[in-house]
Amino acid sequence: MAYAISRDDKSPTKSLRRIAREELGSALKQAAIEAPSVHTIRKSIKKTRGLLRLFAPRFDDFDTANAALSEAARGISGLRDAEVLRATLARLGREGPDLDGAAAARAFLESLPPLEITTQAEDLALFVERVRDIRRQAKHWKVTGRGWPAYEDGLLKTLADCRKRMKTAHATGCEEDFHAWRTRVKQHWYHTRLLAPIWPEMLHPREDALDILGELIGDHHDLHVLRGAIPDSFDPEHSEALAQLITAEQTRLESEAFTLGARLFAEKPEALTARWGAWYRLWRD
Repeated sequence: MAYAISRDDKSPTKSLRRIAREELGSALKQAAIEAPSVHTIRKSIKKTRGLLRLFAPRFDDFDTANAALSEAARGISGLRDAEVLRATLARLGREGPDLDGAAAARAFLESLPPLEITTQAEDLALFVERVRDIRRQAKHWKVTGRGWPAYEDGLLKTLADCRKRMKTAHATGCEEDFHAWRTRVKQHWYHTRLLAPIWPEMLHPREDALDILGELIGDHHDLHVLRGAIPDSFDPEHSEALAQLITAEQTRLESEAFTLGARLFAEKPEALTARWGAWYRLWRD
């Protein structure tokens, strides 16, 4: 079934268990194929963690389950980080508005050694073991309460965090604050996807806008990582040109992200959750 609540689920607990086991099952299936996509596997884990956060205020095992999923994903993150670095350089090399910066990005990419994947099989085996255990435990997860209140508390808290973290990132310009903001934006994106059946025509456009916002802030973070990865041995002229290009791109991304974020989070969380609650009750009836 889709990554969303369903009228076939008789309770929020049923929704939690079903969706979690489906996503974790997808991650295990992907890990079992001959050439698994680390990106696809990690996406299933992120979707499961987003699901858990929707129920967090009413899910006593949230901290334990969330930490276990985080630990499982961390074990296969190394290869993904290397892939992102290369993808960021490739994008700058193709699309960078500064010719010198784009040339520097291509030079840096060409200087990188081949991806080291010798430990992937070992890492994946440990990942599979951990996720199988979590998936077994998911059969017994329980949400306190029924109906809209079981969804409302987590939705409200995540929304409030989105607004607060956006204001903090805008005030400080600090990379850590941008990353913290993106974490909650992605989780609210997952919550919107999960609740979309209550009124798809209204919530699917919000999904799309949140996806764009998450990508803008994600690209900003990838550029930060790239800046820190420029080695001291890299040609000084190329290094300076690349740094200037990174700064220009981050400035552009910040402007677009704050403009879109201001629109998405203009409404107070209490008003939005009350409105969605009315839609939920109409949908259930």
